[in-house]
Amino acid sequence: MNRTIQHYSDKAQHYYALYNSVEAENVHNDWKAFLDSSKSGMALDVGAGSGRDANWLAQKGWQVVAIEPANGLRELAQQSAQKNIVWCDSSLPALESLPIPTQKFDLILLSAVWMHLPVETRPEALTRLSTLLSPGGRIFVSLRFGPTDDERPMYPVSYKELAALASDNALTARNLNPVPTNDSLSRSDVAWVTVELIRDDKK
Repeated sequence: MNRTIQHYSDKAQHYYALYNSVEAENVHNDWKAFLDSSKSGMALDVGAGSGRDANWLAQKGWQVVAIEPANGLRELAQQSAQKNIVWCDSSLPALESLPIPTQKFDLILLSAVWMHLPVETRPEALTRLSTLLSPGGRIFVSLRFGPTDDERPMYPVSYKELAALASDNALTARNLNPVPTNDSLSRSDVAWVTVELIRDDKK
């Protein structure tokens, strides 16, 4: 992961412009209905990148903690951040040193993050995320399907794997688009699936 984080930091200007070239509302069309039907609360954006999604949530009234371990990218994002965003240098799987360690979140977003986590670190990562989720909250995870990148390694993902990990943490997984959607950056060899994780209070 350190190699990937360093790559995003070294190429911060490139990724800042790239990610901000598309609208958050279009990227997250699969679950924006949750925002429309929910009262704004506390949100955690893990791997917040350019701050595009954090700013979108903040504009909708959410109090956002934005996690971004790539220093160069985080510094750029902070320059144009909404006031109700707190930025933090941390990363999965441990997510240490959060600004409010005991805070529970009504919404947790992992956009284009899961594929960067080595398979062996994912159980710890999802357990950590589940401890941060408030009752009735939602975790939204985007799964990337496509080629890897030597400079920012990516590992295979699947809905089946994520659903099994969710079950281990008393979370129920729901595939929001069983047919993968096209890439918002128009890469023909990349597609996405969005998974919603909900706490199962019966477990």
